[in-house]
Amino acid sequence: MNKIPLKIFLISPLLFVFSCTVILAREKDNSTPQKQTNSKNVIIEMNEAEAPLDLKWLIQEAIEHNPEIIAAQKRLNAAKARISQAKSLDDPSIRAGSYDMSNNPVNINGQTEMLQQRYGVSQKIPFPGKLRLRGEVAVEETNMTEKELQAKIQEITALVKSAFYELYYINSAIDITEKNRDLLRKFAKIAETKYSVGRATQRDALAAQVELSILANNLIVLNKERESIIARLNILLDRATHTPLGKPRPFEKHTLNLTIKELEDLAIKNRPELKKFDHAVKKEEATLKLSKKDYYFADLEPMVEYMQEDKRSDTWASSLTINVPWLWPKNRSKVKESKEGLSAAKSDYRFINNKTMFEVKDLLVKVQSSESTINLFKTGVIPQAEQSLKAARIGYEADKVDFLTMIDSQRILLNSQLLYYRALVDFEQNLANLERAVGMQLTQ
Repeated sequence: MNKIPLKIFLISPLLFVFSCTVILAREKDNSTPQKQTNSKNVIIEMNEAEAPLDLKWLIQEAIEHNPEIIAAQKRLNAAKARISQAKSLDDPSIRAGSYDMSNNPVNINGQTEMLQQRYGVSQKIPFPGKLRLRGEVAVEETNMTEKELQAKIQEITALVKSAFYELYYINSAIDITEKNRDLLRKFAKIAETKYSVGRATQRDALAAQVELSILANNLIVLNKERESIIARLNILLDRATHTPLGKPRPFEKHTLNLTIKELEDLAIKNRPELKKFDHAVKKEEATLKLSKKDYYFADLEPMVEYMQEDKRSDTWASSLTINVPWLWPKNRSKVKESKEGLSAAKSDYRFINNKTMFEVKDLLVKVQSSESTINLFKTGVIPQAEQSLKAARIGYEADKVDFLTMIDSQRILLNSQLLYYRALVDFEQNLANLERAVGMQLTQ
């Protein structure tokens, strides 16, 4: 009997313990525990890769952490801070100086004989109405920025929903493909058994192996697509692309009962992009009024001066300065610029309105088409394909149909199941984009 060397006997358990420690450490580093409650309200910890993926949680995380949303929020805060600046007067000016009125400015002692010290303060006052119009322009710019934030939130929400449903499809496709592969393995065993007793040709066994190889390759492709979708979701949440995510929770198909007219009315009232350009028109209208006031009406700048003179009583002086806005062509150009800006804003509004109406109609057609496909496959195609496969299997075992007929029936069932889930996901994705086009949530 060979003896085990003492060194190997002692080192092997140590290596085993070390390996387990490393594996556990890696698992701890690569997973983020989530606290969830079971049916008995007992808090349990689950790794993020194991916890079911909830759509509401994803949307909330994206709203809180997505960099584009955060940037839009910061721009809104900056725009709000500009309102008070626009409504405020210019900074007052303070002037201090001296004036020597003597014929002999400097005597031998270095002193002036008639030195006058002057201290003045002035404030530029815009013509009445200009500050109000400047405030209106700033307010409308803020409203535009606020609508940009709302539009960005809806855009990111639609992207999160689309990625969530796409991940749901990929996971469903993987599960369906694995079930069909297991079923095909049973068919392969049947074919091999019949071949071994001379009731089938070698072609049947080889055909089964080819189909299994195709399904194995499909699984590889689907798993790679799953990695890509997870990376897309993580980027929307501002997380590392390799952060693990669990399987999406099963969901019930939503129902949309609104007509095209109702959807168009909702879009006109709620879509942030439309409201943004409505505010843009109002902003350009106020800008045009302000540019006309800048061109036709002068601003005032009163000044008060206090003077101290050597060997004389202190005196006061005042003055009033006005600008001449109509002398140079720049203010006339401002009026022309404002008119063109107003015309452009109105054209932008019409473009966004037309684009919105098209998106609403296009997405509604896609939603309705997907819904028809779902109903067709759910109530007709899939049950028929299942019955066809069952009949083909019985017929093959009874030597009444050939192996290729059974394989074709199995392939039809697989494709039908995949097309059903594709239509279901397309429905939810198109509905999410329709909600973005309308500017509000359409289902509960």
